[in-house]
Amino acid sequence: MPVKASWETVSEEGFPRPLSNLLKSLDLDLQYRSTVQAALTHPSFWGEYAIPEEKRLARSYERLEFLGDSVISLTICSYLFHKHPAYDQGKLSKLKGHLVSKDTLYKVSCALGLGDYIRVGKGVLHGAGRTHAAFLVDCFEALVGAVYLEKGFDYASRFVLEAMKTAIMKADTIEAIADFKTELQEIVQKKFKTLPQYKLVSQKGPEHRKQFTVAVCVDNREMGRGQGTSKKEAETNAAQAALHQIMD
Repeated sequence: MPVKASWETVSEEGFPRPLSNLLKSLDLDLQYRSTVQAALTHPSFWGEYAIPEEKRLARSYERLEFLGDSVISLTICSYLFHKHPAYDQGKLSKLKGHLVSKDTLYKVSCALGLGDYIRVGKGVLHGAGRTHAAFLVDCFEALVGAVYLEKGFDYASRFVLEAMKTAIMKADTIEAIADFKTELQEIVQKKFKTLPQYKLVSQKGPEHRKQFTVAVCVDNREMGRGQGTSKKEAETNAAQAALHQIMD
């Protein structure tokens, strides 16, 4: 059971700002301090301490991220299912894929100001930094997981929809989502009389958190690269990068 305590009496060593400020700005009424702290703590922070692996897992965001990811996914699926009764599975899946993509969640995390509250180890602080895109997304998912643990699904779902309302409004219909691969293909066919080719450059990370890098080439010339947690997402991001280069 998480430890319940007043925010005023809790030591928050390593956090750049008081977490009570974040909760207030997000209108979150949470009392279990240890869970919220874990949600905003990068695993590297505990690298400087000799603690057992089980305690490290309990005090950083990895497990909460796993939980929050599912809460976000189900929330968006439920919202889209009821919002668009005329959409088939394919259209719903496309909208959902866009809304739960790392790119969208990164923008949401930035808008919430999470980078001002993440606790990281000294090595990471002087390297990637606490505002690294992957860290921000992980912490947003973990924070949702923390909300779910204390308040349940309905409360957590309302928080997700409120936090993501701008992203949802911008992509509330299938027509609002740019199909970068199709757009690139049409331009390449017209301009170069050929088709873009996608090549897998690398895949890193454990099975449940693979990171793919894909390059898109035209006539064996690389036009753009993209990363994603799936090949499809990486290809889409590569196509978007190629479009930017072609349009410049």
